[in-house]
Amino acid sequence: MERVALVTGAETGLGRAIAARLQEDGLGLVFATRTRDEDAAAAFEEASARGSAAHWVSGDLSDPDVPELLVSEGLEALGRLDVLVSNAGITLAKPALELTHEDFDRIFSVDVRAAFLLARAAAPRMREAGGGSIVTITSVHEHVPRPGFALYAAAKAALGMLTRGLALELAADGIRVNAVAPGFIVTERNRADAEKASSQIPLGRPGEPEEVAALVSYLASDEAGYVTGSSFLIDGGLAQNVLPPAF
Repeated sequence: MERVALVTGAETGLGRAIAARLQEDGLGLVFATRTRDEDAAAAFEEASARGSAAHWVSGDLSDPDVPELLVSEGLEALGRLDVLVSNAGITLAKPALELTHEDFDRIFSVDVRAAFLLARAAAPRMREAGGGSIVTITSVHEHVPRPGFALYAAAKAALGMLTRGLALELAADGIRVNAVAPGFIVTERNRADAEKASSQIPLGRPGEPEEVAALVSYLASDEAGYVTGSSFLIDGGLAQNVLPPAF
């Protein structure tokens, strides 16, 4: 039986590219979205045409009951769960002193709490199957801050540490847990910002969603069987470029 991956935020941007790559690798797909709007339906139709099994689940991850429901429904439909990719997240750009407690709760409920609850729901199923791989999508801002992103960076840093903690506790069950930390990636949401940042990126360009998907593909595969508890920057060298040239 083919392995199965659950990908959140699978209808757009990074999630869509990750879902496509894992299907190309031969995995069945639990295609998780927040809503069932026309754009999500079009993306799922595309996923359904790729050949591997695909099942659509939906729900707002800010609701603490939704992660368990997504995992349970996916497992019921496709019979197993081998890979979890916690990709869905919320970005908010605002000066720190203008942020509110509602902003804090909204960002952390999806970017951190939902990822934890998804892992908590998925891990027992993976344990029963002899192991699995959990990949969290953090950000370059897991490692370096950026003005205007105080809460977003804090949430991604928290998710990075959660990833490391889960890696330690789940290793004995054969479950590997790693983070992928993208820099500026050209997606529908941030195309202009990513392209404007090219001059700050040592490699001179923003990344493509497919490049992030390739890294996730590796971490989900048996080739990464000795890799756990790590955060992988995929940022064109951005995090290293914190000071202007001295020459």
